[in-house]
Amino acid sequence: MKKRAVGTKAPFRVDVITIVLVTALVLFGLVSLLNTLSDPFDGTETTFAAFYDRLNFEFFSRQIGNILISLALLIPLALIDYEKYKPFTKAAYLVCLILLFLLVIAGKNTRGALGWYEVGTRAFQPSEITKVVLIIVLSKEAAEMYDRRGPISKFVDFLRLFLYFFIPFVLVILQNDFGTAMVMLIIFGGILFCVRVHWRYVVLGLFAMGVGGVLSWRFVLTEVQKERIRVFLDPSRNPEGSGMNVLHAKQIIGSGGFWGKGYFTKGTLTQTGYVPIRHSDFIFSGIGEGVGFFGAMLLIIVFFLLLFHWLHTGLNARDTFGRCLIVGCAVMIVTHVFENIAMNLGAMPVTGIPLPFISYGGSNILASFACVGIAMSVYARATGRRTL
Repeated sequence: MKKRAVGTKAPFRVDVITIVLVTALVLFGLVSLLNTLSDPFDGTETTFAAFYDRLNFEFFSRQIGNILISLALLIPLALIDYEKYKPFTKAAYLVCLILLFLLVIAGKNTRGALGWYEVGTRAFQPSEITKVVLIIVLSKEAAEMYDRRGPISKFVDFLRLFLYFFIPFVLVILQNDFGTAMVMLIIFGGILFCVRVHWRYVVLGLFAMGVGGVLSWRFVLTEVQKERIRVFLDPSRNPEGSGMNVLHAKQIIGSGGFWGKGYFTKGTLTQTGYVPIRHSDFIFSGIGEGVGFFGAMLLIIVFFLLLFHWLHTGLNARDTFGRCLIVGCAVMIVTHVFENIAMNLGAMPVTGIPLPFISYGGSNILASFACVGIAMSVYARATGRRTL
């Protein structure tokens, strides 16, 4: 690994590409949210007043509030040298574990999960913030091991990293939040890849996942959770129940065709509430109907441009810690995108995973913006030379 000369300092750089791409995603998300929750248009809206009366600004205005709050976290994370995150990581990790544990023992069941604290009219989901804290903790520990001894080859090092991941992973599983647990697992794998974990631990991990899956099916999963998996494999098992969302989402996406029906137009199924949770988990179905296959592909391309830019930044990061941080953030965002879109298309189980920067939700916007701030901090202090 190439290192900077002692006493040198990389110039601070503004990550214009991330700013442009994330701004585009957020603005598109706001327009999509407003379109999705508006009253159905019938083509008689010939005046601005008539058009305005159809719009529903309730969640739109709340989302703007979520964005402003999240910016208050993003900006300091971007401006502060990411090395200064380290002293606070273990305390933040402990707080997250306490919040997750309290939900397990006394949480209120919401949409089949125990993952929210209700504060007035809003809800806070600590597992979303835990994902970001997990990225920082794992990156710090893995980078220190790698810088001391090279690629992770000792079992004790792997075990330590595994325990950092496994404790919140289990607490989230106990909340019936399997989507978030899957994101945590992939974050763990991405950071291990950065520090070149020995292949035997990869094999061991895959074997443990297989055995754990079988044992969970036999002894841990409830019948409700098993039915979710059965409906995923065959949504027609319960077309009026848990399979309805997937079947309706696929119909809505298909109705958009190649170019889409457009936003704020008549004849759309989305605005009729044909799919529940249309502003959050299933917002992609409304996007597919409005902008069609062409527009949906452009949205996916923007997400992948952001992913590739962050991975390129990781290659040029000044140290192992920075590289692990940005890979963890990139993995988190792309896993959310994949799970949400695949869920809407019926290719993945319905797991309640929102679409980053697009779906309504304060906790997810906060976590996504935190990742943006971390990525911008790494970019700002990158050496401009590959460190791999």
